[in-house]
Amino acid sequence: MALWKKEWDKFTDEAIGVMKTQSDKTNEEREWMSYVYDTDKGYELGTVSYGGLSRIEVNPETKERQDQAKHGFKNGQKKWTIHGHPLKDGKIYTGRQYFSSTDICREFVRSRDNDEFVSQFLVYPHKQKDTRTNKEVFHNRVRILVFPNRETVIRAMQMSNPTVDVNSITVESGQNRNVEMSDGSSRLKNDAGVDWFAFQEALGKLGCMGIVDLEGPQQGSKMFQSENTLKAFNFGTVLVILGLAYAIKKANTGFNFDAEGIEIVDDLSEYYNR
Repeated sequence: MALWKKEWDKFTDEAIGVMKTQSDKTNEEREWMSYVYDTDKGYELGTVSYGGLSRIEVNPETKERQDQAKHGFKNGQKKWTIHGHPLKDGKIYTGRQYFSSTDICREFVRSRDNDEFVSQFLVYPHKQKDTRTNKEVFHNRVRILVFPNRETVIRAMQMSNPTVDVNSITVESGQNRNVEMSDGSSRLKNDAGVDWFAFQEALGKLGCMGIVDLEGPQQGSKMFQSENTLKAFNFGTVLVILGLAYAIKKANTGFNFDAEGIEIVDDLSEYYNR
């Protein structure tokens, strides 16, 4: 089983329900984030905090104390973070369906330098046609990204950015900024010369990146290719790892989710290793 799928399967049904609840009102232009705690039940979410359209800041110590007091989490149970991107100006922007350099660079350096296992989770809205009604609808999707160890992240970087000196990348040099091009357009660039979108796809080839659709086929999900940031940025077109969460049941108290019910539609790691 791919590493990303193993990480996803650790979430409790309640935690998945929180992800959907927080992201259902995609017209609300605010980010949200929560800490992910590893408990006896599996991965659970702490209290959700809110930010602005493209930025959110929290005090880690204060937030941990709040989670311990409200949810009973213990010291040492905090593992990762999960955050949600809203629509921007009511529109879908493909770049926001990937982890940004701010999200990813620090974790890359952490895994590379300390040979450390790190997971990240991003919830985002995706517009598609409902297969039953043929109307446009928004689905909540979760992108799972795993940095398993030094060897794998270096390999993924060499695959995706062969001209970059892997060991020279720092948190500061890897941060993207908007650079104006000669034709008047703008492009994301950083001093290290890293294409972070391509890096995430390379991790996918190694079984370390995947996507799940929280609505599932009963709510109109269907097989699809990547909402392809790579194509939009002319980085090439590849298949992505894709999962569909299905068997969603509607109960009197709301939605019940089953993390074990993920159906893998297309696994890029299998495609790459053929």
